[in-house]
Amino acid sequence: MAGMTDLAPAVHPDVEETSQLLTESIRAILAAIPDGPHSPTTLSRKLELSRVTMSKLMGAVEQSTPFDVLERIPGPDSLRDFVAAAARLGADPALIETGGRAIERFDLLIRSRFGTRAALHAAIGGQSSSLRARVDQSARSDVFSGLRQILGLEANTWLTSMFFVPSAVDPEFIAVTTIQGALGMRRLRPDTPVYFTFGSPFRDQSAEPGPSQSPISLQEFYTNEPAKLDVAVSGGQVRHQLADDRIGKDALTDMLAVSHTDRGSRRYAVGESVRRGVSLFVDTPVRMLICDAILHRDVFPGSEPELLVYNPGSRGPANPNDRARDIDRVAVTESVSFIPDSVERFSVPEVPNYAKMIQRICGQIGRSPDEFRVYRLRMAYPVPCFQIGVAFRAPEPPTH
Repeated sequence: MAGMTDLAPAVHPDVEETSQLLTESIRAILAAIPDGPHSPTTLSRKLELSRVTMSKLMGAVEQSTPFDVLERIPGPDSLRDFVAAAARLGADPALIETGGRAIERFDLLIRSRFGTRAALHAAIGGQSSSLRARVDQSARSDVFSGLRQILGLEANTWLTSMFFVPSAVDPEFIAVTTIQGALGMRRLRPDTPVYFTFGSPFRDQSAEPGPSQSPISLQEFYTNEPAKLDVAVSGGQVRHQLADDRIGKDALTDMLAVSHTDRGSRRYAVGESVRRGVSLFVDTPVRMLICDAILHRDVFPGSEPELLVYNPGSRGPANPNDRARDIDRVAVTESVSFIPDSVERFSVPEVPNYAKMIQRICGQIGRSPDEFRVYRLRMAYPVPCFQIGVAFRAPEPPTH
């Protein structure tokens, strides 16, 4: 197969050869079915098998790496059904026998070497960036499904947007204004308390101790009715408790909080402390995270974003400047994208009326949207216990 690479022995040396034999035998059987070539629809009718299965099978054997083949191809039972159906149509018995041996080898690889198909996918995921992305997203989707049942809550979108502007009260600092919260949120269980803690998980100790609540309201831009919340300050952060106990598919609510900190972050590097930017936890199981770092043109000039994801565990929130916390880093396939300046850059399908929200914030802080450059992270099914950061390298302080 074109594009194959050597598989690290740490996975298993049989993986590549198994994929090769499986691909060659399935391709040969497909070519031997009369009246070909076939589309998935015509093939499913001829073999009396599921069109979805045929589509997956035909797409899998056209992949360029053995790892992508094994991730996409149907399971051994579906492959046996395919070979048996091809045999009934009169396919060459030698091809049927070869295909059967390849399928049994695939089945043995799963059961004896890895235990489950999911374990096989995890083992080979690092060999292909596209495969790793699919495996990671599928795994995070499973986490989402489990946590929403445990916590009794889900949401369609989590939005975190941070504006970074030179501080008007201290030239050594940056003022930070943040939009954060959940859209399309609904309870699944009435018996579980739900809290949202607002404020940066890590804050420079020389900055203000906590965010101040802003008089800015975004409720007029909601798609769903506003969530009913009880608000309190705890540990320097604003804590919101969901007071609405309604359940049902139509009981959707939106909750966006806005905060402002005049001295939210240091503007310049201080010794080895050079990383600045967004740091967040997603407080509820959500389908999509939209995270925007909205930087004034005079903030972190020339710096490119670095995506930092941590599993902080019992050690608590990570300071991205503490290299000892690198052991908590989680590898992800997502990246942060620069969003070019255009009328469409705040058109985000998951956040209706986002452009109007941005205009509202810009009016409040006395800035124009065209003063900013925008960097966006999109992450499906972010894990709530993970800390996610979009970091920029702060410049050295100016010399006087």
